[in-house]
Amino acid sequence: MRFSLFVISVVFTGTALVADAAPAADFRVLDFGAPCDRIAALEAARGSASFEGKLPSGYQFAFRIQEFDRDGLAVYSCDGGKLFRGGYIFDAKDEADAAALYATIKKRVTRERGTPSYDFASAAHRKKMGDAGATLSRVDTLVAFWSGPTSEAHASVAEPSKDRGWRVSLSYTANSHVKE
Repeated sequence: MRFSLFVISVVFTGTALVADAAPAADFRVLDFGAPCDRIAALEAARGSASFEGKLPSGYQFAFRIQEFDRDGLAVYSCDGGKLFRGGYIFDAKDEADAAALYATIKKRVTRERGTPSYDFASAAHRKKMGDAGATLSRVDTLVAFWSGPTSEAHASVAEPSKDRGWRVSLSYTANSHVKE
């Protein structure tokens, strides 16, 4: 009896480990290149609500979500009916709130992908811009890119414009659609 309980325990534990090791989608619910016609159903299954309003520029789908402990949008771009970009967009109260959220996002993506492949806060970027005669604001340095095997990640802060306030975004773009 003990042996069979041990075997059952080992089999169950092994199955749980394999289930945890299943690969995640490239972005939330889909892999890059997957048909976009499944996005709405897959987001609904996650408890997301469809976004009713003007879609953010460049995106065909948007859903109200909870991510990074705040309300935001999950957005998707398709080319020929296939996913090539997914992102998160968050409104921020002010510059300090935007900078704090950006720092949280940057820390998480750096943990997942390693050091940014290009960081606007780096001394090299600041020197390059200074040498060109540019004066950088704090917001100008809140931009980073991370290269990856299937996609590039991009995080940034946007200042208020005519129709919106402070905004923080994180997007993942399939390498097939990254413009050099």
